[in-house]
Amino acid sequence: MSRARRLTVIAVAWVVPVVWVVGALFAGPSDGTVLSSAHGGAGRDGGALVARALGDGPLRPGDTVLAIGGRSVGQWLETASPPERLVGEVVTYEVRRPARGLDRILDLDVTLVRFPLADAIVQDVAAVAVCLILLLTGSAVFWRRPGATAARAFLAGTAGLPAVLTSAPWGIGAIDLAGSRGTWPQVGGEALAALGVGCVFVAVAALAPADAWRRRYPPVILTALLVPWVGYAVWLAVALGRAGSPGERLQVIGTVLGPAVVATIPVLLSVVAFDQARASRREDVLATRLVLLGVGSGVGAWLLLDPVARWLTGETVLPRQLLLLVVLTAVVGCVGSAIAHYRLGEIEPKVRRGLVQAIVLVVVAAAFTGLVRAADLAADVSVGSMLAGGLAALVLLPVAVWVQRTLRRMVYGDREFPRRVVADLRRLDPLTAPEDALGEMLELLSRRLHLSFAAVEVFATPTSEAISTAVGTSYGTPATIDLVVGRTTLGRLMLEVDAAHDPFGPGDRRLLEDVGTQAGALVQAVSVNRELQRSRQRLVSAREEERRRIRRDLHDGLGPSLATLAMRLEGAQELIAQDPGAAADLVGRLSDQARDEIAEVRRLVEGLRPPALDQLGLVTALRQRAAEQSRGARQAMAWTVEASDDVDPLPAAVEVAAYRIAIEAVNNAQRHSQADECRVLLRREPDELVVTIRDAGTGLAPDRPSGVGLSSMRERAEELGGSFEVLTEVGTGTTIRARLPILADTTREQ
Repeated sequence: MSRARRLTVIAVAWVVPVVWVVGALFAGPSDGTVLSSAHGGAGRDGGALVARALGDGPLRPGDTVLAIGGRSVGQWLETASPPERLVGEVVTYEVRRPARGLDRILDLDVTLVRFPLADAIVQDVAAVAVCLILLLTGSAVFWRRPGATAARAFLAGTAGLPAVLTSAPWGIGAIDLAGSRGTWPQVGGEALAALGVGCVFVAVAALAPADAWRRRYPPVILTALLVPWVGYAVWLAVALGRAGSPGERLQVIGTVLGPAVVATIPVLLSVVAFDQARASRREDVLATRLVLLGVGSGVGAWLLLDPVARWLTGETVLPRQLLLLVVLTAVVGCVGSAIAHYRLGEIEPKVRRGLVQAIVLVVVAAAFTGLVRAADLAADVSVGSMLAGGLAALVLLPVAVWVQRTLRRMVYGDREFPRRVVADLRRLDPLTAPEDALGEMLELLSRRLHLSFAAVEVFATPTSEAISTAVGTSYGTPATIDLVVGRTTLGRLMLEVDAAHDPFGPGDRRLLEDVGTQAGALVQAVSVNRELQRSRQRLVSAREEERRRIRRDLHDGLGPSLATLAMRLEGAQELIAQDPGAAADLVGRLSDQARDEIAEVRRLVEGLRPPALDQLGLVTALRQRAAEQSRGARQAMAWTVEASDDVDPLPAAVEVAAYRIAIEAVNNAQRHSQADECRVLLRREPDELVVTIRDAGTGLAPDRPSGVGLSSMRERAEELGGSFEVLTEVGTGTTIRARLPILADTTREQ
């Protein structure tokens, strides 16, 4: 959906409730009153009880309107066509006003005015804020997922719910019973809000997986639209028969939203629980669970803080509108986040943890309330004062914990919060220069732990030198932490707390262990990165050396030979006419030279990669080489190749390294071992190729240095990340073993 269409839909969603509320409130004049119940909230003598007074009119909250314009409220309710009222009209009210001792009966002249909307908004900021939150949340969800059925239904629901403002808190006034607007704003507002509840039901039900939603789309829509009205129908069937007066009957008929919500919530929770149990994708599981947590905790909080609190203490914990603002904001936020699929992985766990903490708080509060009740029965103690003290303690307890943590952090830094330090260490980038990465780690630890000195030493390895980095100045004996990774000590970390703070003690053991573990991981990553850089440099150097060798061979050997061959061919061409015999003899010698040059080309090619590997594979190429050497010389050492059937295929680099190592080892055995035979063993393991060459010769002396052949074989193995070892004893022969890693992806491609 385009941006313009989305803006248009959202604008309509805002305009509809605004037009309804403004149109309903200004449809007729007002006397500045809001009655306590839906239609005429009957008081004593069938009068209408004034719950709230808006504007500057003479009526007050608590007044009971007995008659309007000389006719009782009951007579007005039975009148089929009340007169039309106009703004500025003065109407006489007969009112009973409570007073000390005896109530007073007053005749008051009330001037009808436009509904005092500004005063009503000021008095009911919480209700207006709830409506704005509904519309903002619905708009944000629709903007994020305009094509989703859930988002569209949720926007429709949040646009319908604010219509309840014309029922509560801005319901009908006393003059509406005697003309003016009548009762339609009250009934219409509640009906639109009930329709909004049904739309929210549709939105939540649409959170089901796509295939399940497509199967049950029509029945879910029908159920969502019918459930609120089924609840209203049940309400009418139960309550209408008990209503005696016309005012009570109108009150029952006009109460739509309450029964709709009561009927919808259990069905909605059941549908969401079913979807949550059937969901397979993590996103669907988190979304449905977030709705369950939000709606369930909202209903539970409302019950505990309103009816249960009134039953226990006679009053609510919070003003009803403020409680509505808090509860509905939490519920709408959870439902909106679930429908929008907005950061479900972050929000759902936080809501779950908050709900667990709330349950613990409720359990503690319930136990405290039970003790208060028991104390009230045992002694003459005010229940209200004890409950107030307990509530104050529960409120101040988190504040006290927060103050304690803040002070400890000021004194000890983050030593009380190892997870924070470890989390910051994990954010460091090990791919920077080694000294820079280690320096950033030390700066971070110094800042977070209030250190005066911090240093790290990375031990030297066979392929890299040691590294030492420090920040600050040491004034005493720092705490030393060994950096151990995989049972290998890579270095040590030294930390010293500045003199203004307490030194490390036994209680900081966990912190130091966590810091050592994470610092060790960082040092390992830095070492691996450094070794990788050096390996790349060696590879580049080896490649350039190979290119230089090939260029030298071509320039100094093959190039001049081919140039000489071309010149002598030109001479032979000139001799053909003068001396055919001499020309034929020259061409014969040039043919021999051309064959020599072809052999040189083959030598160069074989230096790059033996052709036999491409034609025959590693095992067959080695066996062919062994057969050729056995036939080529009378006193050559016989050698054999033994290999399992699964050796081939291999990556090209592994094939060349294994071939070169085997040939070089055999050549060394022929020259130095005085052995009669030699065996080459090839064994393939899951992630490496093991090449073993054994001879039964004289062996190597312990003090004999490694020659060029052994060094070349070791370099070939280590270039691939493998290992190379020589096992020998004088008089028993020599065993050479090379382990060459095999990359699964590379082997599959080969």
